[in-house]
Amino acid sequence: MPVIEREGPNINSKKRKMAAATTTPPVPVTLLSGFLGAGKTTLLKHILEQTRSDSNASSPSGQANKKQTAKKVAVLVNDMAEVNIDASLVKGNKLVQREEKMVELHNGCICCTLREDLIKELAGLAKDGRFDAIVIESTGVSDPIEVAETFSVELNEDDENSKAPDDWERNSLVAALGGKASLNEVAKLDTCVTVVDCASFDVDLTSAAELRERFEGSAEPDDERSVAPLFMSQVEFADVIVLSKVDLVSNTVANDVESAVRALNPGAQVIRATRGVVPLDSVLCTGLFDMDKASDSPGWLKTMRGETVVPETEVYGIGSFVYKARTPFHPARFMDFLDKHFILKLMSSGEEGDEGPEEEQNGGQMQGCEDGTCADDDAYDTPVEREQEAKLRTQHTREEFGNVMRSKGYIWLAGRDDLVGEWSQAGVMGEFSCTGPWMAHVPEDDWPEEGTDAYDDVMKDFAGPEIQDRRQEIVFIGQNLRQDAIVSALDACLINASDLRRRGRSAHDPNDGGEHAWKFGVNYLEDPFPRWPTLSNFMTEEEEDGEEGEE
Repeated sequence: MPVIEREGPNINSKKRKMAAATTTPPVPVTLLSGFLGAGKTTLLKHILEQTRSDSNASSPSGQANKKQTAKKVAVLVNDMAEVNIDASLVKGNKLVQREEKMVELHNGCICCTLREDLIKELAGLAKDGRFDAIVIESTGVSDPIEVAETFSVELNEDDENSKAPDDWERNSLVAALGGKASLNEVAKLDTCVTVVDCASFDVDLTSAAELRERFEGSAEPDDERSVAPLFMSQVEFADVIVLSKVDLVSNTVANDVESAVRALNPGAQVIRATRGVVPLDSVLCTGLFDMDKASDSPGWLKTMRGETVVPETEVYGIGSFVYKARTPFHPARFMDFLDKHFILKLMSSGEEGDEGPEEEQNGGQMQGCEDGTCADDDAYDTPVEREQEAKLRTQHTREEFGNVMRSKGYIWLAGRDDLVGEWSQAGVMGEFSCTGPWMAHVPEDDWPEEGTDAYDDVMKDFAGPEIQDRRQEIVFIGQNLRQDAIVSALDACLINASDLRRRGRSAHDPNDGGEHAWKFGVNYLEDPFPRWPTLSNFMTEEEEDGEEGEE
């Protein structure tokens, strides 16, 4: 892996070694995310230009201007294309022929998986002892969540909770970290910056393209991720969102994009930029990043909790609401609702021979799910056909419901009473999967301790001894949303008396097991969704994990 150093003539190697030997706080790291062409490299050049200007700034008397803080910055760049375009642009710029250090990461994306080489490179830069900050310009197809996890991975072999892959050479990594157990102890993730192209915001959200199609050469050939969900992840995880190319769109479009990202990530600082010009202290050494805070930052989560999500966005028609119900959806009607409005990816158990939650469900399930993913985009012969269909569904959805940018939540499907369905939609793309058992079916030994905040959070979702925590709870965020129309369409998906087998009695007989008993065991309806693991599958996995922990 090539390492290219840019050293000025005044670096004192002896002092540098002494500084490296002294215990120092971890070097703050800024992660730049955003799609290819969004403006990450332009922003990076501006950061380097500003640090140079700051270091050269002086007062009229010739003394250094104390208001300007000189910073030495190390930069990691990565472009998985055969020609490192981003790296070439940065290295070829005359502004970086100074004390910055450029490191190119090859053979894969920095942020798509936990990476040993990323840890070693950052550890080496931190150990150098002469940099005030490090900037990572990640490839456009990377997910910032995963690079953040790389920083916090514990490398101690006796750590039961370590997320380090089994094939990692932990001893060599700990050695590279100078005996430290995690990267955060020597180079700490400080700021996550996402660059959003105002000119392509709507295009990115309404695209059904896969990353390998849209960014050929940057995404791996077997990468099945889609554009819109990754774009949403980059926006929702950011501490700072830089809106680029605002000079190329109207003020109305810029306002719409800004209000949208504020609703999608209410906790982020939003900055408009022309040609990458932003205040240096807004993206470097901010101290903004916190993993717990980042995990709680998405607007959908705040809305679900009942928190106010930037009320001023209502000026631009941006709004949100939560759909709730305590009756299961009819699988076929809910599938029809989803299929009319979104391009779907449906997750299955991924194991051949798995039975559905009930034997009678198997007849109507989607075929071709052995690999764990069933996507209706497989029905299209070409990406062009899929994109055309995506445009039609987007138009249909906007005419009927408004611009639904984001929806996410928990689903109760009739006949699948033990397991939680998880819905996640970004733009035109929707993903539906099983996320595990309802808490009603989790052994009490695995519950949070009574009296704790975690226990109280669980109990907030309970509605009596029958229903317990089974529910429909879906957050919608969008522009000019027609809430009544969305609620009406989803209500029509709920099962009702006409769907039930009479079995010689009233379907709503309150003496037949309780008021809500008619909602359970409805396993004879048409169910087009792919198979899920059974409840016993989840319980078995938890027991196996417990046994491994005891060893």
